[in-house]
Amino acid sequence: MSQPLLDNPWLTLAAIVAAVIVACVAIVFVTDYLRQTRQAEIDAALKRDMLSRGMSAADIKTILEATSDGEAARMALHQRVSVGLGKFRVEVGTPQHPVSGTESSAVHG
Repeated sequence: MSQPLLDNPWLTLAAIVAAVIVACVAIVFVTDYLRQTRQAEIDAALKRDMLSRGMSAADIKTILEATSDGEAARMALHQRVSVGLGKFRVEVGTPQHPVSGTESSAVHG
């Protein structure tokens, strides 16, 4: 059994790499499943709470259709998001401070 591994040492390295890849893929799927399960629990608790407060179906539908996307919420609040590594940075969103008249003419024209 160990003779092929002794004859081909690269085979051991390939087996380790394959095992790491399989483990990483399994971790991704398991954590995604756990996140979806937890989100379903939160949604069910929210629906129960809204029903216990006597909210109408239209109110519940409006609340559930509202987005909870973090990026969309930041954009709606006009906050700047900065992403990057080291000196390379990309900023997304509207500026925090209003642009003055001289700067806006330089930007637009």
